[in-house]
Amino acid sequence: MGEKEGRAPRGQQEEILCAVFAQVLGLDRVTIDDSFFELGGHSLLATRLAGRIRAALDVEVPVRTIFEAPTVAQLTDHLEQGSGSRRPPLLPRDRPAEIPLSQTQRRLWFLNRLHGAAGHYNMPMAYRLRGDLDRSALRLALDDLVTWHESLRTAYPDWDGRPQQVVLDPDEAPVELPVEDVTEAGLSEALSAAAGCAFDLTAETALRAQLFRLSADEHLLLLTIHHIACDGWSLLPLNRDLARAYAARRLGQEPARPELPVQYVDYTLWQDDLLGAPEDPNSLVNRQLSFWAGELAGMPDRLRIDVAALRPDTPSHRGGRVPFHVTRATHLALHQLARETGTSVFMVVQAALATLLTRRGAGTDIAIGIPTAGRTDEGLDDLIGFFVNTLVLRTRTDSDPTFRELLFRVRSTDLAAFAHQEVPFDHVVQTINPPRSPAWHPLIQVMLAFQNNASVELRLPGLEVRTEPVTEGITRFDLRFELFEGFTDQRRPDGIDGSLTYALDLFAPADAERLAREFTELLDAVAAAPGLRLSELGGAAVHELTSSPSAGRELTAADGTRIAFVCSPYGQQWVGMGRTLFRTEPAFRSALEECDSELARHAGWSLVHELFLDEPEARTDDVGVMQPIVFAIQVGIARWLEEAGVRPAAVTGHSVGEIAASVIAGILDLPDAVRLVHHYSDQQRRVANPDSGMAVVELSAVDLSKHLRGLEGNVCVAARNGPRTTVLSGDRSELEAIVAELQAADVLCAMVRVDLPAHSPAIDPILADLERAIGELTPRPGRIPMISSVTGQALDWQQATAGYFAQNLRQPVLLADSTAELLTGHDVLVEVSAHPVLAPALWQSVEESGTAATVLTTMRRGQDDRTGLIEVLNALEQLGLKVDFPGQRAQPG
Repeated sequence: MGEKEGRAPRGQQEEILCAVFAQVLGLDRVTIDDSFFELGGHSLLATRLAGRIRAALDVEVPVRTIFEAPTVAQLTDHLEQGSGSRRPPLLPRDRPAEIPLSQTQRRLWFLNRLHGAAGHYNMPMAYRLRGDLDRSALRLALDDLVTWHESLRTAYPDWDGRPQQVVLDPDEAPVELPVEDVTEAGLSEALSAAAGCAFDLTAETALRAQLFRLSADEHLLLLTIHHIACDGWSLLPLNRDLARAYAARRLGQEPARPELPVQYVDYTLWQDDLLGAPEDPNSLVNRQLSFWAGELAGMPDRLRIDVAALRPDTPSHRGGRVPFHVTRATHLALHQLARETGTSVFMVVQAALATLLTRRGAGTDIAIGIPTAGRTDEGLDDLIGFFVNTLVLRTRTDSDPTFRELLFRVRSTDLAAFAHQEVPFDHVVQTINPPRSPAWHPLIQVMLAFQNNASVELRLPGLEVRTEPVTEGITRFDLRFELFEGFTDQRRPDGIDGSLTYALDLFAPADAERLAREFTELLDAVAAAPGLRLSELGGAAVHELTSSPSAGRELTAADGTRIAFVCSPYGQQWVGMGRTLFRTEPAFRSALEECDSELARHAGWSLVHELFLDEPEARTDDVGVMQPIVFAIQVGIARWLEEAGVRPAAVTGHSVGEIAASVIAGILDLPDAVRLVHHYSDQQRRVANPDSGMAVVELSAVDLSKHLRGLEGNVCVAARNGPRTTVLSGDRSELEAIVAELQAADVLCAMVRVDLPAHSPAIDPILADLERAIGELTPRPGRIPMISSVTGQALDWQQATAGYFAQNLRQPVLLADSTAELLTGHDVLVEVSAHPVLAPALWQSVEESGTAATVLTTMRRGQDDRTGLIEVLNALEQLGLKVDFPGQRAQPG
């Protein structure tokens, strides 16, 4: 597709990126217009791509960026805007006298000491070999493998309570290859018994080999490796290097040693540097743990899904397995759905699994664990070792979304999780500190493994080699879904093979078979009709999908109290705003996800992703980023309040706040409004500069005028927020001088945290371009009146055009006038904002009006996002209004 129509690289950077794309995807050629995901990329390969780009260009590329900019051309544009902080290079290290375990190995070592006799963390690999096997060459090849990969000749002794990595010399770790005669009938049992062998990691290395002889020309090779030294991705270099060594040894030759840039010990020391010191609050480990503490806050301690038997206090870890298959047609449809929604097939499958678990009684707050390769640097690709990490993906299925809407939720949470995948799972468990029990796995009881990495077949010359299944009969989770994507030679979807491993303590085989069948039927259903709501997808009864305590409830008051919303301007933003609401409140989250989806059509970034960035990555001073986020937060707050029954009778907005006000009023739909706020904010970047700014002064415009004499053209009145509150705009140095002069006279005033000269002549050069960029809007009669802060009067819905919003940015804001108009018929003014910036001015207007109106505020900087909103509901309830606390939640704190 892209090879015929796509463009060739336009420079060296694009040429390198095309080569990296092709290398990761296993293709001969990629153009700058080919989408990574349409060419077969997926979530796990995106992580690998990010590592390859880092190695090639020495820049950090978050996985989310690859989803947002999936072509070389788009990614180049993104890189030109700058990237995140750099990480330490992965290089061979000087080795200390005591080499610690890697941070991902420590839990496995502890569990081995605790349950040493169990084979719960063994990785058996069995290969049926037909033909003339050279046993001597095979044994020597295994020794070569151990020589090349230090992880296979490492022991983990306990030195005074400190587990260490001790890398043995090759002659100290020979691989024995015992041969056992076995019949075909007894093979399966023999394999299972050998695969369940117990490793004492303190006294031996982690690899065992055994050869089962069925006949003179048919053998079964079993390699059993403890997980502490190997993971699924390791099978590719393991099989490749074993084949290379066997081919040479079979000819009596010394095999060529693979060029490995580092060994596992180097990775261990590098990982410690990468994560940083636990006592450093700005270290990567603490920044990522801060994310996970918020992401998983309030999550149920475990999933309570329908089971066939009571959960025992001590699990046996006995597991059964059920295979299943997804047809080629459904696989094709899932790929198409992923392309349409900007997700991946993995995300589609995850969303379907979350839906299935909800149907099975697990509630609507679903935690699913996934293994990640953990090979975030190119230098790790060819190593055998334990790099895999476990991520907790939290999916909320509440409010009965359509499946397509659920995918937007999944995309947002998954990409945020992928951006914080370096911190080991055990650290996350320690930070969250959920209720512990030996009866269940902490944080996650259901795993989803989506396998679509390169083929791991073993190819030995002179032999026909076939992978042989090994029945382990072990599970560490209640349920583990494992899926293998199949593709044709042309990389077209060719069906998905899957298996469900289940805990025999909880599920009977028939129950597991039914669960696997329901899963494939659900995948068929969502592939055919992703626009259906979860409750409409058919199948088993849906648990807790449609509960909405405020559905149909209206805000009423005995005295007829009327509420008006006031949407605040730019300048309210702060790092962390909206995060708690996004994680805990479905109505708010749904609004932001809708805004995020619409914004993706126009911008090369995600507002949900930006919402979860901390300093220094957070772009709180970029008007082109913050104004769309502020808009989305205002829409989300309004939707949250309306779900609680707080429905305004009118609305006004200040500056960019008028865009959110137009949505609340019903004059603009969300797609129009998001397009509008994108161009409205993006054009302002052209006039934003450190020499410009705005200031707020607690004086009337008349009283302030004498301080502006002689400054015409440099400073002007930008807004009349209240009878005694005026905003100035213009040259920063002049503004700072005015502020200093007034502060010396004990006048309350301050600079506003913006670098914009909004509502001043400095906007004139961008007006025409702004109006053209916005294009045609499609306003409609509103459901409630909107009072214009451009005119101070009710807005005729037909006036909500590109030209109107261009004048909104250029003309002074007449908020005092629009507020006065609201106060003629409303008793409560609710400032809808991430932080109160208008409340003092609104109180001034109330005082001047002579009414007994009340001013309420919503969110506040540095607090639990929900606190201000709950206080709004409490205040309205005290005023005699019947409000509905969403979910009947208690007040935070």
